[in-house]
Amino acid sequence: MIKAADRRGSLLCLVLVFLLIAGAAGLALAHSAVLWCYVEKGRVFVEAFFMGGEKIRGGKIIVVDAAGNKLLEGTTDKEGLFDFDPPIRDDMTVVLRLDQGHGTDFTISKEDFREKNE
Repeated sequence: MIKAADRRGSLLCLVLVFLLIAGAAGLALAHSAVLWCYVEKGRVFVEAFFMGGEKIRGGKIIVVDAAGNKLLEGTTDKEGLFDFDPPIRDDMTVVLRLDQGHGTDFTISKEDFREKNE
């Protein structure tokens, strides 16, 4: 027969394990990188931040064409921002790389370069 104290101890251990797993998942999610890019008047604007809202400072930005050829590179500023005049107005991918080996990318299509009045 299991004593009530043993059941409470087992339940407490289960709750603690659940909280540890949930906390670790939340921490990982909070540090997932997000990259947002948009084109305005032919210029590409990049915003990089973590899911928790913290700006990504010093994130390495690499821009490649559809064939994977590097077009340019740079670094996000203290606000997690980077912008550039694209050397081509065609499909490209903006890649964010972080020191920890993490990163993400964002694809811009040639349609994004078309003015809304065209």
